[in-house]
This record gives sequence, C-alpha cells and structure tokens, in this order.
Amino acid sequence: MTGAGPTPAPEPTDRLAIAIQSLYKARGMSLADPATADAYDVAIQAVALLLVDGTYKTGGLGEAEHRRIRALLDAAALVPGYLSGTDR
Repeated sequence: MTGAGPTPAPEPTDRLAIAIQSLYKARGMSLADPATADAYDVAIQAVALLLVDGTYKTGGLGEAEHRRIRALLDAAALVPGYLSGTDR
C-alpha cells in the first residue's frame, strides 16, 4: 500500500448492524451495553490490525483486497455507535 491512509469507512448499513447485533442477541448480549461494545471494539481491532493488516504486510493480500476488507471491518467497527445513534 502506498503512503495514503486507509479508505474512509462507509457507514454501516442496517443489514450489517442487524446481522452483527443478532449474533450478540443470540448469546444474550447487546452492543448497546458499553462493556460488550468495548469488547467488540477489541475484537474488530484484533482482526483488522493483526490478521488483515499483518497478512497484507507479509504479502498474503494484495492492495485492492486489503482496502476492500479493511473498509468492511472499518464499517463493522462503527456498528455499536450506529445502533445507539452515537459517535463511539
């Protein structure tokens, strides 16, 4: 990737937010709970930074794939704030 920063994250869609929240609801949790939302943030960061960025840096992902996957993860990271109407 060049010196340019990551592609700005799109806002999550209702479908994405509902799908992710449904995973939590099925386990008796909600992303409206601040502790759950914080744990979710850590998980997203781990996947984005360690797995996706690490795979890109070691040559396992091309630039276009990296940008596409990071844009999806960046949108997913916004889901708790999107659901609550806040800017988390």
